[in-house]
Amino acid sequence: MATYVFRLVVDDKVDTEGANRLFEAGADDGVPESGPRGHSIGFDREAPSFREAVLSAIKNVEEAGFEVRRVEPDDLVSAADIAERTGRSRQSISALTNGTRGPGNWPRPVAGNVRSPLWRWSDVAAWFEAFDASQAVDRKAAAFTAAVNEVLAARRALDQLDRRARTSLVRQLVG
Repeated sequence: MATYVFRLVVDDKVDTEGANRLFEAGADDGVPESGPRGHSIGFDREAPSFREAVLSAIKNVEEAGFEVRRVEPDDLVSAADIAERTGRSRQSISALTNGTRGPGNWPRPVAGNVRSPLWRWSDVAAWFEAFDASQAVDRKAAAFTAAVNEVLAARRALDQLDRRARTSLVRQLVG
């Protein structure tokens, strides 16, 4: 089994009682963290796959009474984030994003602005897999993390709607 490193961002700070609940729920490998950007639980979880590691951790954390907001490392990345995740220089990533190096076809930014664009890590990982096999990226883990975060966000948004509106929306969009 491999060990997978990730964080689950939660709504509430994990106090001593919460840490005990996490332990009892099976998240004894989670390390609570709090800071100015919020609260999270870091994991170094052994599992047969990244998917199983993340899903089992979410299950454990939610059984302990915490709402999971997202999995990190997050899908939205800056050029500096891309450089850090790939072990390249910021200048190297800049040359790839503006097309002065590499084969082109760099993914389009999905957020940010002209000076500070943000890309989806899942798109960037897919680009590296297709065009630069020397770069060690896990496209499947990136795509899975993006999907989990979208589902978690949708779940929170749907919870804001009354039952009738939620049922109608899901029927119209899903099937």
